[in-house]
Amino acid sequence: MPGEGELPPASARLRASTLRALPPARVLWLVLLALGLYGSMYLGGLGLGSLAIAPLVAGVVDLGFQSVRFERPRFPDAALATGLFLALIFPPTASLVLVASMAFAAVAFRHVLRLRGRPWFNPAAVGVVLGTLFLGLAPAWWVGIGPFGPYAIVLGGLAVLARNLPQWRLLPVFLGSYGLLSVVQHAVAGASLDPHILLLQVLDPATLFFALFMVPEPRSAPVAAHQQVLYSGIVGMSASFLPLFLPSLGILVALLAGNLVALGMRYHAGRLSSPRTAVRRSTTTRPSSRSSLRWPASYRVGAGVLTVVVLVAIVSANPVSHPAVPILQSPTSPGGGGGGGPPLANCQTDNPALSASTVSQLHKLLGPSVILSYDSSTGVVVFYDPVNHVTVTETDLYEDYGFAEFNGDDYAVSGCVP
Repeated sequence: MPGEGELPPASARLRASTLRALPPARVLWLVLLALGLYGSMYLGGLGLGSLAIAPLVAGVVDLGFQSVRFERPRFPDAALATGLFLALIFPPTASLVLVASMAFAAVAFRHVLRLRGRPWFNPAAVGVVLGTLFLGLAPAWWVGIGPFGPYAIVLGGLAVLARNLPQWRLLPVFLGSYGLLSVVQHAVAGASLDPHILLLQVLDPATLFFALFMVPEPRSAPVAAHQQVLYSGIVGMSASFLPLFLPSLGILVALLAGNLVALGMRYHAGRLSSPRTAVRRSTTTRPSSRSSLRWPASYRVGAGVLTVVVLVAIVSANPVSHPAVPILQSPTSPGGGGGGGPPLANCQTDNPALSASTVSQLHKLLGPSVILSYDSSTGVVVFYDPVNHVTVTETDLYEDYGFAEFNGDDYAVSGCVP
C-alpha cells in the first residue's frame, strides 16, 4: 500500500483506468457487436442494418430520457447493449422500422418502469416479447451461427462475466436447473435420453447466449447470493417447460417471470430497510434527491402513456399477418412389415403420404432454407428458416434439396446426414 501522498504503482493506475474505461455494460455491448459482425459476415451481410439502426435508436432515446432525469447524461452503454440484443434476436431480415420501434419501446420502458433505481424487467426481453406479440417479429436468435459461433458465444460470455464477477452464480444454477428439468421432460414424454442429444439441447447456441448474456443482466437480476440462486433457478425451470406452450417466447417469458420475482424481493428488502433509510434522509442531503425531483412520478406516467400511444400507432400501421400454412399429419404405420399402412419416409425420399402437388405448394410457400453449418463428426446442422424466421440447430437433420422442414420426414431419418 502506498503511503500518504504517494502515487500508486503504474500497474495499479493502469488497471484502475482500464476498469473505468470498460464498465460491465460497455464490455457487454462491445462483445455483442463483435458477435453480430461475425454472424452477419457469415450470412453475407444480412443483419448489418439491424446492427447499426437498433443500437443507434436505443442510444438516442436513452440520451433523451437522461436529459430529463439527470443533470449530466452518461454514455448510453446499457441502451447500446439493449439495441444489439434486439438486433441479434430478431430475424436478420426484419424490417428496420419495426426493429427500431422495439428499440424505442425497450429503452422507454426501462426508464419508466423502475423501482429503487433499477428497471423492473430485462429491457431486451420486453422489446422482443412486444415485437413478437404485436408486430410478428418472431425471435430468430441468429447470434452464434457458423462453425465457430458457439465458441465465440462462450468466450464472449466469459469475458462479460469476468467483468461482472458478482453474477457468476446465475450461470451454473440456470444451466443446472434447465438441464435437470429437460431430462425429466424427456423421461416423462418417452423421448430420447441419449446424453449427446440432451447435452445438445442444454448447450444449444441460443440457450448458451441466453444463459451467458441475458440471465446475468446486472440491472434486473438480484445482487444478493441467495436471491441469485432463487432467481436463476426459477428462470431455468420456467425456460424448460414454457416453450411447450409458447414455442417462440417461452424462454423470454421465463426471464420476465424471474424479473418479477427479483422485483418482489427488491421491494420487500426496501420496505424492511425503509425506517433506517428515512433516518438517513432526514440527516443528510444526497445528490440523488435532486435527480428524483427531475423525474417525478407524473413525468414517469406521462412518458409511459406517450410510449404506449406510439406503440399503438406503430402496431396499427403494421398489423400482424400470419399466412396460412397447411398442418400436415405424418404417417403412423411403418411399411414393409405387413402393417398395411404407408411406408415411412427415409433418407432418400419425401414423405409418401404427401402428394406431389402438396409438396410443390409447400416448396413455394416455405421457400429455401439456408444451411449455415454442418459438423460431420457430430451430425449437428444449423440452418436459417426464412419463413418462420428462426435459426435452428438440429442433430442429423435431413434437408430435402435445401428446403426447410415441411414434409414430416425428419422423425423417420434418425442417423441420416445431409
